[in-house]
Amino acid sequence: MDVLQRANELFLDVYNRFPVELDKGKGAYLYDKSGRCYLDFLSGIAVNALGYGHPAIIEAIQNQAYRNLHLSNFFIQDIQVEFASKLLSLTPFSKLFLTNSGTEAIEGLLKLVKKWGKQNNKKEIISFEGSFHGRSLGALSITNQEKYQKNFLPLLSDIVVVPFNQPEKLRDAISDKTAAVFYEGITGEGGVRPVSDEVYEVLSELRKRYTFLLIADEIQTGAGRTGRFYYFEHKTVVPDAIASAKGLGGGLPLGAFLVSKSLENIFDKGEHGTTYGGNPLACATGLAAINIISENMFLKNVEKQGTYFKSKLYDIANEFSDIALDVRGEGLMLGLEVREHSKEIMSEAFNQGLIFNIAGENTLRFIPPLIINETLVDEACEKLRMTFKKLFR
Repeated sequence: MDVLQRANELFLDVYNRFPVELDKGKGAYLYDKSGRCYLDFLSGIAVNALGYGHPAIIEAIQNQAYRNLHLSNFFIQDIQVEFASKLLSLTPFSKLFLTNSGTEAIEGLLKLVKKWGKQNNKKEIISFEGSFHGRSLGALSITNQEKYQKNFLPLLSDIVVVPFNQPEKLRDAISDKTAAVFYEGITGEGGVRPVSDEVYEVLSELRKRYTFLLIADEIQTGAGRTGRFYYFEHKTVVPDAIASAKGLGGGLPLGAFLVSKSLENIFDKGEHGTTYGGNPLACATGLAAINIISENMFLKNVEKQGTYFKSKLYDIANEFSDIALDVRGEGLMLGLEVREHSKEIMSEAFNQGLIFNIAGENTLRFIPPLIINETLVDEACEKLRMTFKKLFR
């Protein structure tokens, strides 16, 4: 019995797994037990920002492993302080809370919003159709996709859902009751769709009028993914708090929510906590990762590779215009929307040795390691082109 069959006997059947038993990774490639390699343009769903086997990550793991793997949050260690200090120095925020995941960061922010809202007589939380903020009940309440929510109702009350990128609908929804607006600068699971400038204008105008909190979900767009360390840096609107995770830990589970100075004293001692959040080993790999990613030349290269990759995707979209509809995204968070057959395309690309996944209904989502170069982009696009030719020509 192979490992995939054994896994089916042991684990709850909630994942659509690729049909392969992986052995190892190196750089931007994954290798299966037979030795076949796959170009990974999914990178652990944007987690492996520096690819596989990066020497700085390995060194950080080795050094911290000799010290300790875990401390309760009744203690603090220098590596945790160094990580927090470096991360905050890259942002306009004042303090942070370390978590295990993006979902946990969103949950912490929901609690913060609720307490702040109670203090200010505001209770409504606005989120957008097509958003994805996590799978726990709180995060799911603002994840406005029916396929994720329908079997778990009722969820949190006082959630107001606004159509995506419809600024007038957003304007109508915001009022004195609004405690917060949660948004993704570029939707992940929602199909790699950027928030429009018109929506940012409404948010900026009405935040001044109604004094609500603006919360950015930077879980997928953060840690250098779009050519800035956080996506909000592309815009003039600065959120009051952000959720961060995925590439933040250099491959280990690490998340955070970061808050502005006006929010740093919302929680009293004992009102929030975590057992594993801020794990020293994860902070060590996180520090190694963000030290590299935050370098100006590194971010410029992400932007450069993203521009090149996007142009190549446009070439494919033009060549197969009967199938492809649109190319979207920023930096190395890109999507190619197709009319139909997205799952068949993903499956055949896997057969060609290219890994990506589907976002929304029919968008091919590409979130490769941030270390890729033009040669790897060319390889990925050639595999994608061969996939389209085999399926549609």
